[in-house]
Amino acid sequence: MYPRQLGVVGLATACSLVLACYAGVAADGEVGEVGSSVTGNSGGTDAGESGGDTDETPAPPQVPAPTIRRLTGSEFRHSVQDLLGPVTLLDVEADSAQEGFFAVGAARVALSPAGVAQYEAALGDATAQAFADPVTLAPRLACVPALVSDTTCTRDAIASFGRRAWRRPLTGAELERYLGIAAAIGAETGNASEALRYALWAILQSPNFLYRVEVGQASPADGGRLKFSAYEMASRLAFTLWNTLPDEALLDAAEREELAEPAGIAAQAARMLADPRAKQGVENFVAELYSLWLLDEKLKDDLLYPEWTPTLRAAMRDELLARIDDVVFTAPTDFFSLYDSRKVFVNNELAQVYGLPLVDPDAWRAAELAADSPRLGLIGSGLLLAMNSLPARTSATERGQFIAESLLCRTVPPPPPNVDTNLDKDDMGNEPRTLRQKLAPHRDNPACAGCHNITDPLGLALEHFDTMGRYREFDQGLVIDASGDLDGLPFADGAELATLLRGHPDAPGCLVRKLYTYAAAHPPYGSEAATLAAIEDRMVGAGNRFAELLLAMVSHDDFRFANPAGSEIKPDAPGPGDMP
Repeated sequence: MYPRQLGVVGLATACSLVLACYAGVAADGEVGEVGSSVTGNSGGTDAGESGGDTDETPAPPQVPAPTIRRLTGSEFRHSVQDLLGPVTLLDVEADSAQEGFFAVGAARVALSPAGVAQYEAALGDATAQAFADPVTLAPRLACVPALVSDTTCTRDAIASFGRRAWRRPLTGAELERYLGIAAAIGAETGNASEALRYALWAILQSPNFLYRVEVGQASPADGGRLKFSAYEMASRLAFTLWNTLPDEALLDAAEREELAEPAGIAAQAARMLADPRAKQGVENFVAELYSLWLLDEKLKDDLLYPEWTPTLRAAMRDELLARIDDVVFTAPTDFFSLYDSRKVFVNNELAQVYGLPLVDPDAWRAAELAADSPRLGLIGSGLLLAMNSLPARTSATERGQFIAESLLCRTVPPPPPNVDTNLDKDDMGNEPRTLRQKLAPHRDNPACAGCHNITDPLGLALEHFDTMGRYREFDQGLVIDASGDLDGLPFADGAELATLLRGHPDAPGCLVRKLYTYAAAHPPYGSEAATLAAIEDRMVGAGNRFAELLLAMVSHDDFRFANPAGSEIKPDAPGPGDMP
């Protein structure tokens, strides 16, 4: 068998096996929002509901069995570069966002045959880059053999590399399998370095690397709940907090069984949050929370907005992440201060959008908006304003949907089929109309009102900002009315809306829910409502500090289990032993 074939056959066979074991497990018994009933309950009622005049004890709610999930694109990139160094990766199969998060999509969407080939090519190219630079590679491996006959060195290198890549030690049989690959390549080529490269390439093509194998084992001491192993906990902590693999210290803690209880988990989590990789983890969550990947897809009319350049888009993205880093890491404070803060970060190009003074020489810097500025908080950021707009004009519906869904966790129903979304079709030859006037019929139409009555009052508050996020007084030459109300509380414009969002009672719970969905790769089950409430209480009690939210999340007792307390896994669900 030729060297290239070793990789192809190994990954294709292993992926087909693992997907056959796990694909579709999460589809059965899909459950609803926090506080809603759980589909598939044996007794047909929620846990704790009396079920009428009966003496029968309600059956515990059933939830989908745990699934393994493919590494997201960012997890894959960070993991490979942690293992091999600063390699450049070829494209692999794109993530699919569900419930707003790639993590959820990774738990539900299977890998295609073409995706298998993409991973093979990307990992083969990455290992070739790494082995072409022995100086950078050597510190990342336990040993680099000079001779094919040095099987001790090869064994040590494969064992240590495999432990990090798979987030657990290789079994004896697994180690022998990859030693066999190295031996076969060494015998064919006579090159010890190339032999080791192919063995590591094969390790990286395994589902044990490409998928997060975190399924737990039944724990009789915990009522039969599926409890994550120590190594699975190391994986969960690393990907949640760092968006990459566990380091050696975390794997060593797992080996010593220090991750079996909340105290040990909390100690490791505190260490990890002090590590620079925590910034990488938080930024990835924020990028998914606010759908920042859409920024590059947002086009603007070249004739109307020639200032919309790739460098401006990059500055807007960097600025939003800088705001997050500032309140989470640089000067830790209430996360919701972001919602009405006047502090911004700009270079000269972005300063022009914000109406701030330019500096010479140009430099990235913190700045403060004027006390009477109509721009305030996250919803006044250039990125969120521009990203939730159309090429030639603003979109109150998109902006309002962002506020409703991302900041308040409100469900915006989809538009009815065949709805006409062209608000500008009647403008030719008629009197100009503001966007508020154009949207009024949609709020009056029963088929459209369910969506527009949620989104439009919020989005119209931001009409003082054009599609690029620049302030303006007029729309179509007409004075803009940006007033509205949020849950009965009136506001005059976007700045006043930002102040209402800062203190809104739904904001803390929404942030907790979003982080939980990101970490667990599923929206919270109804039986997890108490878990979310406890995490929210701890965060609020700590002044809404995001680091405390992360600690509360990963050290909560339920983070150690694959199924909520009081639930049972369906008897036909596969267990960890089904992993090939």
